[in-house]
Order: sequence, then structure tokens, then C-alpha cells
Amino acid sequence: MEIREELKELANLIKKSGHTLYIVGGFVRDSILGLKTDDIDISSSMPHKQVEKVCKDNGFTAKTINKNLGTLQIIKNGLKLEYTQFRKESYSTPACHTPDHIEFVDDIQTDHKRRDLTINALYYDILSDKVIDLGYGMSDIKQGIIRTVNIPSVTLRDDGLRILRVIRFASTLNFKLESKTAKSLYKNKVNLNFISKERIQKEISQIVIADQKYNRANTLGLSLICKYGMLPYIFNSRLKSMKKITRKDIKDFYTLSSDSRLIGLYFLILKKYLKVYTRDQHLMFSCNMLFGLDGMKESKTNIAITEKLYRIYQNLTYEMDPITATINYLTLSNAEREIIDLHLHKKHKVALSDNISAIKRNNLPLSVHELPIKANDLIDAGIDNKYIGKILSSLYNQVLSMTVKNSKEDLITRAKEINETFLSLSKENKEDTSK
Repeated sequence: MEIREELKELANLIKKSGHTLYIVGGFVRDSILGLKTDDIDISSSMPHKQVEKVCKDNGFTAKTINKNLGTLQIIKNGLKLEYTQFRKESYSTPACHTPDHIEFVDDIQTDHKRRDLTINALYYDILSDKVIDLGYGMSDIKQGIIRTVNIPSVTLRDDGLRILRVIRFASTLNFKLESKTAKSLYKNKVNLNFISKERIQKEISQIVIADQKYNRANTLGLSLICKYGMLPYIFNSRLKSMKKITRKDIKDFYTLSSDSRLIGLYFLILKKYLKVYTRDQHLMFSCNMLFGLDGMKESKTNIAITEKLYRIYQNLTYEMDPITATINYLTLSNAEREIIDLHLHKKHKVALSDNISAIKRNNLPLSVHELPIKANDLIDAGIDNKYIGKILSSLYNQVLSMTVKNSKEDLITRAKEINETFLSLSKENKEDTSK
């Protein structure tokens, strides 16, 4: 393996104190597979406080990341390392992710037993240039197998988040699941209920693009989540009544670019859950229920984007105000349009294309700000100040419905007519009030 001189220096310093420094986890795995990675996790039996002192005495920057877990961040000349002291973990609360008892140990065998997957549990002795395999790590890497270090039910019971980690690594590397590990995923999926939605969201955001990390094309991420019925445990129990996500849905989903994947997943789930045309209020409720505080706890921004895209999609599909829907479509980013395009039927794509042509032909604006008149133009035309906003909004809607031409002269004429209507109504209201 190609090892930086700074890391060899640290290994020698730790050796002088009577300990052996190992690289462990992803760097070892990926190096064996010939994959490039910058994440380097190191470990030894040396107490982290002593490691911190050795580092600071020899030109390394070191700071504690988690005192309870015995982890440090170590930096020198741009090389970033994460050090973890050998330890033993125990969980009294099932599937809680964070161990409630930590015991630091001297032997590598005990440290090995706490790790999740065999492919992530290989130790590389830096100074002797040897890989230490205490399980099936090397064999599983060569055969492309995902297997837990311990009995799968124990590994997935202790930390429910490992259920999603198994799926992420399978998709990242395009590896198959060992049979007992696969069966345990299904049996233990309920343990996702004990994991915070924030941690789940982070894993899902990685799973949907995992196949692209090393360009290993596959559909395993979403396929395994659907196969083992995990969506209700990830998002909301109401998804048990949603329409089935088919193989074609999954295959189509993986044609999306990485920038579109996460929102694309939310869109797909919303489509399968709602099934039919949904009014704005219920659409908003459904988005918040699935992706908000009662569901994934996504950001307000991503929830709003999902809701917006689905509203445009519905209006194009059910031909509800198609011109406005097309204009809203044109204001989207390429990644956002990609999601809608994926779900539109051929006839609706043709209609969308025709609408875009009509918008360009009639010079229709994409927003109020693209009207050829501004607030100052209306003020100069004698329009009452307090009606400016309402009149601009009305003009925009009339331009879209093509009841007035999108020219400055025509719009000012129509603005004066609307202004007179407002003034007349205001006068009538005053007279009614005075009676």
C-alpha cells in the first residue's frame, strides 16, 4: 500500500511507546480493490491521551473528537487521520446506534469483534507491511460479499443504522449479500425505528448515489430497501399502503444524475403514495408527513422543492392550467426538470414541448419580473400606489391566459382599467360603511 511518510513517522513514534499502529477499515479495503480513497482511519492499543501528547510533541496537530470513544483527529502537512483506541462496546438498549458502555482494551481481537462488516475489519500493520485478517475479510473482498463480523442478528440488533450501512456498502462496491446477513436485514428492519431520522437521512442521501462513488453501476441501494420493505420504517408507517415500487421504477430511477437522486426518491415515494390528483393542501400535508417532522425530518428547502415539482408534474399530467405549469417547469434547474421528465408519459411530453413553443412564440414571461413594465412605470401612469402589487400580479396572470398582449403599451392600458375598478370598489365600500 502507498503510505505517506508522515503516517510512517507516527507509526514509529507509537512503536517506541510499545504499541503497533494499524490502518483499519475503508482505506485497507479500497486499497486491496485498487480504489482511491482519502479517508484513513488508524487504531492501536495506545491510550488516545498518550497519542495526543506524542503527536503534539512531534509536530502533529491532534484534537479530541470524542473522548468517550477514544477518537482523535490528527493532521500533518495536509494528511488527515482519525485515530481510535482499541475498545469493546456493549449495548443495553437495542438498536440505539451509540454504545452505552465503552471499555478500552489492549488486544486487536476484541477490537475486531465490535466492527460491522468483514470487509471493513482488516488491519494493516504499517511498519511490517502486512494485512491482519481476523475473519473473512480478504476472502469476502475477493468474492464480492457483504458479511457481518458477528452473527448478523447481533450486529444489526446493537446498531440499527448498520442495516442501511450494509445496503450502502453493497451498492458502493456492487457486492452481493451473504445469505444470513440478507435474511437478518429483513428480520431486523424494525430496528430502524430506534435510530434518529437525522442519521437515517444522512445514510439515505449516500445510498441513492452510492453506485456512482466508484462508477460501479447497479440498482442495489433502492432495490434492497424495497425488497425488504424498509420504506415505512425509514419515512412513515403510512407508506405500508402505498403502491409498489416496481423494477422498472427502480431501473428508471437510476438513470437520474447524482444531483437529482435524493429529490427524485422523494418524488417517486410521493407519487406511489398519493396515486391520484391531489389538491394543494393535501399535497402539502403529505409532503410534511412523509419528509417533515413526522417522517424523514428533511430540510424545509428539500420538502418545498419536492412539493413544487410534484405540483408541476400533476398539472402537466392532468392538464390543470398547463401553460402556468409549463412556465413553472421552465424556471426549474436541469436536475429538477430531469425528475419531472422521467415520470411524464410520452403524450404529456409532447404537450409540454408544444406549450414551451407557444410560450416562446407569444413572448410569455416566466415571472412578474419579466413583464415589460415595472412598478415605476405604473406610478408614472397614475396608478394608485397601494394597488401596484395586486395589479402587477393580475397583469401577469392575464398575460399567461393571453387575454392581454405582453407589451408595455397594452399592459399600462389594462393596468389603468384595473386601477379604476379598484378605486370604484373602494368608493362603494366607503359609502356602504358610512350608511
